[in-house]
Amino acid sequence: MTALPPDYDSDPARWASWASPQDVHEMIAPELAGPVLDIGCGEGRLASLLGDGVAWIGVDSSPAQLAVNPYRPAVLADMRALPFRDGAFAEVTHLWCLYHLTDPMVAVGEAARVLRAGGRYYASTAARDNDPEIMFEGYPPSSFDAEEAVSIVASAFEEVEAERWNRAFFPLETPDEVRAYCRHNFVPADRAEEADLPLWLTKRGVLVRATKL
Repeated sequence: MTALPPDYDSDPARWASWASPQDVHEMIAPELAGPVLDIGCGEGRLASLLGDGVAWIGVDSSPAQLAVNPYRPAVLADMRALPFRDGAFAEVTHLWCLYHLTDPMVAVGEAARVLRAGGRYYASTAARDNDPEIMFEGYPPSSFDAEEAVSIVASAFEEVEAERWNRAFFPLETPDEVRAYCRHNFVPADRAEEADLPLWLTKRGVLVRATKL
């Protein structure tokens, strides 16, 4: 398995080219009471969904991502060496980011360290057979795919559960939207020109929830 090299600073237009109308952020935001540490916070989607009384701190290693994130406090830091004391947070999230690490277990262990006893942990990722209608050969294996996510999280947490998805959630309705989706997700550009519209993609992945005992 190999890490997916991050390009948020070298090619910010790729990430900004498309945004999912539904995501795991909407799924977990109602569960968070804070203080929550949002690791790989990106442009602040999770923070935008939290209630006014929920304390939030974001962490990202990308200056470009933090520059477009309007929510504060946000810290520039490596998820493998968090600048926080043990047991500081009630919830910690790793949403769509652990596949950037060669060894994601290190970051999961750091998340467990800064989580208080009884605290909740969340991680999400896609499956290799995601988007079969347009990526019919499958995505290349990464260091944190849905196929191994539960076992990786279980390296640091004893109580782990998985919520998997395997269905179409929304259509891509225009040629430009399909092109943007392909750019955003490293899908070969010519697939966009061959797609029948509207394009309903079967989304496959997992949200892993864990509790620190």
